[in-house]
Amino acid sequence: MTPPRPTRARPALALSLAVAAALSLAGARADAAPPKQACAAAYERAQGLRRAGRLIEARDALVACSQPTCPAAAVADCGPWLAEVEQSLPSVVVAAKDAHGRERLDVRVLVDGRPLAAALDGKALPVDPGPHTFRFEPAAGPAIEERVLILEGEKNRALTVTLGAPTAGATTSPRPLASPAAPPAEPSVPGLVWASGAVGAAGLAVFAVAGALSLRAEADLRATCAPRCAEEEVRAIRVQHAIADVGLGVGVVALGAAAWLYVTRPAAAKPPKAGATALRPFLAGTAAGVAGAF
Repeated sequence: MTPPRPTRARPALALSLAVAAALSLAGARADAAPPKQACAAAYERAQGLRRAGRLIEARDALVACSQPTCPAAAVADCGPWLAEVEQSLPSVVVAAKDAHGRERLDVRVLVDGRPLAAALDGKALPVDPGPHTFRFEPAAGPAIEERVLILEGEKNRALTVTLGAPTAGATTSPRPLASPAAPPAEPSVPGLVWASGAVGAAGLAVFAVAGALSLRAEADLRATCAPRCAEEEVRAIRVQHAIADVGLGVGVVALGAAAWLYVTRPAAAKPPKAGATALRPFLAGTAAGVAGAF
């Protein structure tokens, strides 16, 4: 009986297994490449969006590059940046009332033409810092638009609007008829009141603009060079902070002075009451007296 010849199936099987393992490894690398590319793109995009003040989009990009599937270096940067953006991202709480003071919930809110809320629910809504046009559209009645400056880091700012006019058919108690009388004269407003008010408004405007610029510049430095920023850049931000503080102080003091001058202004002379007797002296021969209408 002849011995069996050695089979050649084992080398072929080993070769097949090696090819399958190589193909599987190549497929795994191909699957891993797109997430890494997406992480890198989100990493770069987040930095540009932060510099542009588009914090909502920057937050989404930082969430993408903070995932565990991203490279460890990207996660180490995107995680702290995400916390800073969350702290700097402003938010508003919108409320609406009708002409009688009743709450309105059926109000759609748009910011710069883009939808922000389909209806009011009392929750805080994130908004990018800067000037925005808010449009409030009730389910019935005319819409209202307001221009609002949102400051970076401002949380839960209350925006309350009054919508519509008094409803038709509202009853009011009749007023008694009265003889027409001249309206009481209002005391004149001194010029210092207007001047102090203008200075106060200008101071608050300086505070708002300088404060917004300094906060934005500070956020840029934190995102780009902190904690090794140039002393000149840090000094420029401190100067902007000081200007904002001075503007706030001047605004508050000037507006307080305007209010005090307005309250303590001299009272105007009161006009004669309607129906009062007008008397005039007369002299007729040897008789003298006063005459008038009573």
